[in-house]
Amino acid sequence: MFRSIIFIFTLFLLGMSVAVSMLNSEIIEIDLYIKKFLGPIPLFLFISFLFGAFLTLLFFLSAYIKHKRENMSLRKTMKTKEDEIDSLRKNPLRDDH
Repeated sequence: MFRSIIFIFTLFLLGMSVAVSMLNSEIIEIDLYIKKFLGPIPLFLFISFLFGAFLTLLFFLSAYIKHKRENMSLRKTMKTKEDEIDSLRKNPLRDDH
């Protein structure tokens, strides 16, 4: 039920964004000091969205790789500790009195 509500809401937002972009298709000029770009507003909005999504993906991947390495290190440490505990269990108790 919740997924269908999210899907309908997403379709609504997509429809609204298409409608707004079709109504505001004026040509604008973007000046980046090096070069000037001319194009419709929806094109620049789409490019900025893609750029933001790419940056978000880069930040996510860096955090993911960091946590993956930490996880591998902790698994390696846990394996060593488990091997040590198993070896201590196998050794008989010594009573040297």
